[in-house]
Amino acid sequence: MAEVHKIENGRSKKVPEFLREPLEAAQQRLGQFEEEAQRVLKDLMVRGRASRKDIEQIVHRLSKQDWTDMKQRLEKLREQGAERAAEWKGKAETFRSEALERVVELQTRAVSFLGVATRDQVEELSKELDRLARRLDKAEKPRKVKRTPKPSAEV
Repeated sequence: MAEVHKIENGRSKKVPEFLREPLEAAQQRLGQFEEEAQRVLKDLMVRGRASRKDIEQIVHRLSKQDWTDMKQRLEKLREQGAERAAEWKGKAETFRSEALERVVELQTRAVSFLGVATRDQVEELSKELDRLARRLDKAEKPRKVKRTPKPSAEV
């Protein structure tokens, strides 16, 4: 079997004769792949530069654009949002007060069902007891008798 000496990277390699043709074909094919990869890479670079220029133009155009219309729209949305927030705040306050009234009503019904006096009733009863206690204290104190002068016989 004949061997072919091939020099690669400063070294000689022995390649058998039957592998020489497929090896050369593979090397040729790799060369073609490399050339095509170079073309694709160059094409991508050109496209990337073009895209970058397009983006720069768009950004430049947007930076020069008049945004007053957008500002007016945002202001209008902000005002509408404030109005809606006020509406919802009013509704929430109404709901809160109604819920509080219902809780107080439920508490009153529960207290009357259980037969327990309410705070108002206890306070009224306390005032009445204080008034009665003062009357009793007055009744227990000895009364001072007013002396009326006796008619004298000296006239």
